[in-house]
Amino acid sequence: MTGKIATILGGSCVGMLLGVAALMGSPMAQAQSTFSTVPQVQSSQPLKIDRSLPGSRRGMLTKAKGTTVWIDGAMHLLAPGALVEDQFGSPLAPQAYQADGVEYGVQYWLGTDHADRQITHMIIIFPE
Repeated sequence: MTGKIATILGGSCVGMLLGVAALMGSPMAQAQSTFSTVPQVQSSQPLKIDRSLPGSRRGMLTKAKGTTVWIDGAMHLLAPGALVEDQFGSPLAPQAYQADGVEYGVQYWLGTDHADRQITHMIIIFPE
């Protein structure tokens, strides 16, 4: 009886090894093996907002918490990768504009491919 079990187990292991070998030779596995965990080098110039883009809106930012901003009393989400700059074109980290009870002028653009129309670009005009 133990001979039959060993034969069955041996056959199963060989079958599993052949299956793994076949998968490793597949184009999908080869593509996955080319994936690098090393961060990709970004352009030396950061992305800038093209202020001449059509469809911009203007309003008053009164609150910002995380990726949610309130402009003219309406809540908006910032799209992943949204560009946020100050009035001089300098990029802003989210910590720079997290506030409540403020009044900053903004110019912003809403994306068109989201049902909730997230903000893709925003320029914050801080008081001088």
